[in-house]
Amino acid sequence: MKIAIINANVFNGTDDQLERNTSLLIEDNLITKIGDIDPAIADEVIDAQGKTVMPGLMDAHVHITMSAPFYELDKMTREEVAIRSAKVAEEMLMRGFTTVRDVAGNTLGLKNSIDQGYATGPRILPSQAAISQTCGHSDYRQNQAQQRVGGHEDSPLMKTGAFTVADGRSGVLKAVREQLFMGASQIKIMAGGGASSTFDPLDTLQYTLDEMKAAVEAASDYGTYVAAHIHTADAMRRAAEAGVMSFEHATIMDDDIAKIIKDKGIYVIPSYFTSSLIAERKIPLGSEVLYQKTERVGKAMFKSAELIKKYDIQNVCFGTDCVGRLDVHKTQSNELQAIENVFDSVTALRMVTANCGRLFEMSTYQHPYQQGKLGVITEGAYADLLIIDGNPLSGVECVTNPEKQNLIMKDGMVYKNTL
Repeated sequence: MKIAIINANVFNGTDDQLERNTSLLIEDNLITKIGDIDPAIADEVIDAQGKTVMPGLMDAHVHITMSAPFYELDKMTREEVAIRSAKVAEEMLMRGFTTVRDVAGNTLGLKNSIDQGYATGPRILPSQAAISQTCGHSDYRQNQAQQRVGGHEDSPLMKTGAFTVADGRSGVLKAVREQLFMGASQIKIMAGGGASSTFDPLDTLQYTLDEMKAAVEAASDYGTYVAAHIHTADAMRRAAEAGVMSFEHATIMDDDIAKIIKDKGIYVIPSYFTSSLIAERKIPLGSEVLYQKTERVGKAMFKSAELIKKYDIQNVCFGTDCVGRLDVHKTQSNELQAIENVFDSVTALRMVTANCGRLFEMSTYQHPYQQGKLGVITEGAYADLLIIDGNPLSGVECVTNPEKQNLIMKDGMVYKNTL
């Protein structure tokens, strides 16, 4: 199947200028030519009408299986969680997100179902269960009556497969290898306190250096990398020394760690620029302690953004961390407009396209989508693209506005076309 897209302007995911009045040839699921194309060679012709072709959007920090407050997830069967997750995934694709990295959730089955055509949604790079120490950010027991006895886990939420607990070097090695066996493209660990968990203050350091190195070694042996949930500068210093290459949130940064991030080429996935929504985005709710933690990280992220700009950190990716019901996941696109306000349009667009593609390539042979490139419009890239009514380099509102998303294509298949 050959598809020609003609009369297009192209944002390729990296450049700060559009390529004007060009055409693309798609063969099956790959872009094979950009430039002068004879439409007669194609089986189907799509006239972009002078609108902008750009890469499909990418989100490096999602939780597809977390479709309700945690106290509600505690009451759901695995089947109910799975059905709700399929709905979350489908709506992500219809917002223009063609690839996501799920960094805490048992999403392998959903990923496989989408890839095989049994469900609709974005490409998924799963981390499977996020790993933490006992009394860490993955220890989501909801109260102190849920005592762990003999390895038995009494928290229904943790039985969903989104979180697991491992202590000591041998325990961490086993937990990492288990996630790799279960299809993880990369490994997610919790390296410090979290805003949505009750029993671990933000300033706690989680995992010793040796435990963290064990996670990095086990992941590296399988060609991939470790991403760490992390907020404080002290936790970031330890993670950087251990070899962690993706800092999730990185909210409470200082100059010293900003320099280390720059020098080591560590990726940063900031979140919460829509800080006015943070109390609703991070759950469970109802505790003044949790509200205080969410407020703190929401404010700190703006200082970290200034350090990212000051030290010209380029490895910055878009990630939303939306957790909750569908109305919370629907705020996914709002973060892109908030990031534009903090940085600029081209930075926001690179974060949501090409930068994510480069990060995902660090999974090497654990990467489930190796046939083409992701996050760019170039020859040899996957045909994951949008046609936008407007110039996104002049403002991302045309990207996030569903009425201006005229076409959504993933893997060469059209899921929306209002041209």
